[in-house]
Amino acid sequence: MSRYKVYYINLEKSVERRRFMEEQFQKLNIPLTRIPAIYGKELDKSILRKEKRKHTILAHFPFPNDGEIGICLTHFKLWKTLSEQPEEFSIILEDDAQIHEDFFTDLEQLLSQVTINDFIDISGKKGFLSFEKKELLTTFIIPPVLMIGQIIGRNAAKKLSLNLSSYYAPIDVMKQDVHKHKVKLLSTNKQYVTSIDKKIGGSTIQQNKMILWKKIIREIIRPFWQVFSLLTYKAYRLIANYSFYQKN
Repeated sequence: MSRYKVYYINLEKSVERRRFMEEQFQKLNIPLTRIPAIYGKELDKSILRKEKRKHTILAHFPFPNDGEIGICLTHFKLWKTLSEQPEEFSIILEDDAQIHEDFFTDLEQLLSQVTINDFIDISGKKGFLSFEKKELLTTFIIPPVLMIGQIIGRNAAKKLSLNLSSYYAPIDVMKQDVHKHKVKLLSTNKQYVTSIDKKIGGSTIQQNKMILWKKIIREIIRPFWQVFSLLTYKAYRLIANYSFYQKN
């Protein structure tokens, strides 16, 4: 049987979310470890400015908010920690993740199809262009953009920590650049986790309400960015990811 440990990411101020996760896993009779999240709004302004200057606009539009910087730095720290743990696999959940009943039933079968070099997204969301499909797992050339639930092999965490340790886009977007972090990313064919954030206060990283004229300008620019990004950054990502999977 593969060894694993279950973690959830949670802001200090998000007490209701913490209670939800702890109660959920008490009922499942499965140990759960809390990972304190970095609250972007409480970061030093000089750190926020430094991180935001690294943003690659072709990778993601618009520019990041403080919360996105905080969660990204949280994952950088988390990956290093996981790479040093004795467990072969770590199950990482956001604090609004409701686990489906069959996840732990299928877990050993899922883990038998991967190695500690792999990363599994358990949301069941489809990515773009299937490269390899198995009974429970599919590899997409461009993986889905979600962070609600994932399984990370110990070596995968180490490689992520080495290759993806500097911000340039929100963490879910960076995850799509397989050719950069060099970790094979698989997606479950079944949905094993659901976000219930609206039931427990809504997203903790969204922007505050924008001034109307700024929002209008942003939405006017967005379609032009989408076309240009598709023909440049995203096209390159598709080719580079495909090349990575062909070689690995």
